[in-house]
Amino acid sequence: MQKNKTMKIVALIPSGLVAGILLLFLVGESIGGDWSGLSHLIQLIPVVLLMWLGWKRPLWGGVFLLVLSLIAAYSFANPLRGTDWLAPLLLIVAPLMFSSLLFLGAAWIEKKAV
Repeated sequence: MQKNKTMKIVALIPSGLVAGILLLFLVGESIGGDWSGLSHLIQLIPVVLLMWLGWKRPLWGGVFLLVLSLIAAYSFANPLRGTDWLAPLLLIVAPLMFSSLLFLGAAWIEKKAV
């Protein structure tokens, strides 16, 4: 049980960093007078909800976080974006994908322990 809880705590760290980055963009752009920075709130809410879901139900949280990271990867690596795809992929997609794999690992440990 302790190993599973530790795994879930470690899984929250990468997605927490993504939430922190989005919150930084939200606050920074809004304080700077650019109200379109509030659009980062739309991106922040699903990440936070999936972090909560991953804590309560690691299997479902891991699956939905993986789906979200694949959708974001497609969005950022779209050929229409040009060459500006590497930074968002490393800052947003990679931590979400890593976090989803850790949640899936925690679900596997939880199932194996039963």
